[in-house]
Amino acid sequence: MGDAVARLWPEIQWIEKPKLREQFLVIIDEVATLTGPGELIDVVVTERGIAINPRRQDLLDAVKGSSLPIRPIQDIKAEVERICGGKPARPKLGDRPVAVVKWVDGTVIDTIWQLS
Repeated sequence: MGDAVARLWPEIQWIEKPKLREQFLVIIDEVATLTGPGELIDVVVTERGIAINPRRQDLLDAVKGSSLPIRPIQDIKAEVERICGGKPARPKLGDRPVAVVKWVDGTVIDTIWQLS
C-alpha cells in the first residue's frame, strides 16, 4: 500500500509501519525518543489503515471518495490498544545519557537515556 501512496504523492513525508512490533504499540501518545519533528509527517500507513495529518487538508481532499482505507490516527491507535489489552508501560529511564539525536541541520533534538 505504501508504494502506491509514494507514487501518487512523491513530495509528501510518510511513514509505513506495522501497527504492532513484537507486542509493542507503534502508535502511542508520547514517544521516548524523537528522531524528527512530528509535524513534518504527512501520512502514517499501517495494515489497519492510512492516517493523514489533519494539517494536510490538500491530501484529505485528494483522497476523499477513494477506496483507500483513510482513518483518523486516533481510531487506529484505539484499535491497537484494544488488540493489545491497553496502553504500553513507559520505559523506565535512568539518569545517564547514552546518545543524542541531531536533526539534519545539526540541532540536538533529543537525548537518549540509559534504561534503568
